[in-house]
Amino acid sequence: MKNIRLVASTVFCVSVLALTACGDDSTTETAAPAPSSAAATTDAPATSEAPAAAGASDKEICEAAVANTKAFQKKTTDALAAGKTVGDADVKAAWSDLAGVLAVAEGGTSDVAKAAQAYVKELNTAAAAADTATAGESPALGKANADFNAACSAAGVETIG
Repeated sequence: MKNIRLVASTVFCVSVLALTACGDDSTTETAAPAPSSAAATTDAPATSEAPAAAGASDKEICEAAVANTKAFQKKTTDALAAGKTVGDADVKAAWSDLAGVLAVAEGGTSDVAKAAQAYVKELNTAAAAADTATAGESPALGKANADFNAACSAAGVETIG
């Protein structure tokens, strides 16, 4: 039962990250992670360049999320193609990494910045949870993701997903 729940949660987590991507590119790769109850066997978490300056524009915030999501998707696809597993540690690292990328919105007052701040809070909560399956199914995380996507769309940045 736990393996099935972990698979569903991991697929949900990857979907959440894929839906987070706001940008002009309308195609993305998706990968269904293999189940794993052991520690992850992939390399270091995917990272992406976040806008360096505080007060990043809405477009920069959304594009940073796109770059992060694409990096995670590529890392996941490469790991699975190499026969590695994607487990809890990878999911937690992805949540933490995306929260770090979106931290450039801290202190911003636009709808995108406010949505990103709320999403960062939920991503950090999920990353700190003992059970990624439960954390990935959190209605608060799902709502924060949807709100961030809607804010990016309203700001004129096409949301993928």
